[in-house]
Amino acid sequence: MIIIFLMSNFWLSLKKPIVGLAPMDGVSDEPMRQVQITIAKPDVIYTEFISAEGFVKKPEAFKLKLAFKENERPIVAQIFGSTPTAFAQTVSALAEMGFDGIDINMGCPARSILEKKGGGALIGNYSLASAILENSLTALAKAKIKLPLSVKTRIGQKKPITKEWIGFLARYKLAEITLHGRLLTQGLSGPVNWEEIKKGAEIAHQKDIIFLGNGGIRSLAEAREKIGQTRVDGVLIAQAALGNPWIFRENYSPSSEEILETIWHHAQLTAKFYPSKKFVTILKHFSWYPRQFPESKKLKLALLQTRSLEEVKEVISKFKVVASEAKIC
Repeated sequence: MIIIFLMSNFWLSLKKPIVGLAPMDGVSDEPMRQVQITIAKPDVIYTEFISAEGFVKKPEAFKLKLAFKENERPIVAQIFGSTPTAFAQTVSALAEMGFDGIDINMGCPARSILEKKGGGALIGNYSLASAILENSLTALAKAKIKLPLSVKTRIGQKKPITKEWIGFLARYKLAEITLHGRLLTQGLSGPVNWEEIKKGAEIAHQKDIIFLGNGGIRSLAEAREKIGQTRVDGVLIAQAALGNPWIFRENYSPSSEEILETIWHHAQLTAKFYPSKKFVTILKHFSWYPRQFPESKKLKLALLQTRSLEEVKEVISKFKVVASEAKIC
């Protein structure tokens, strides 16, 4: 049975081409998203993903992962898992939290998730995927606020099955589909098959479903090129945005001072958002930001040794002198 109902679809109000910030677990938390918005706001933003099964058991454990601010809209909550009833319960709860949309992850290559039949393990598992979609759509139909449902997936597990897989997904009343152009076995590296993404776009558009491509985009110029070649409605940028929120600006390279100011801003937001013992969550970002800095290795090593806001402040002060001297030279 395929459920059809009216929904409040923010996707239809977005100006095309759409260029959004992809969901990245352990990365795209609220501090990171707030930094991104300060530099250049993407057209759509996602939360980190949460486990449907985990949320049903202990929803309070996901308070920080689901936190967002009004300036992040449109903001989409992403879910992963493999239990249809857990999806129904989680979707119902999320629909009451003020999100603009809900996305189902059917593409994550993490082994811990695949072993539980979630994420990318759902690709080609038509019976389980069908049950998850039907349960989710039914839950949204019963919710007071009718949110749009979307899916983020891949072209296949070991070989492309785009035609069959996207054709299957397009049978459901989805507002949007994002297709990552790598196989599940490729993980996050290797060539991205934009020809398969193009095939997916053609199928989705026949059902009036908005369709985004994903994978390997390194600049807005490249995003426009791929959009023109494949006729997708837009793209999501992921890895290229790590330590580089300026990627959402046209042909822009930050100065050394801007990099340091952004690191400091991110550190302040992290210290305010997380308890002190969780400050270390920012360290991964500290390994990415310095890449465009003159003394990149030294700055990276210094930042990775910090464990508090005060220590970060000391490092920033020291390297501001380095940046100033480099500018004079």
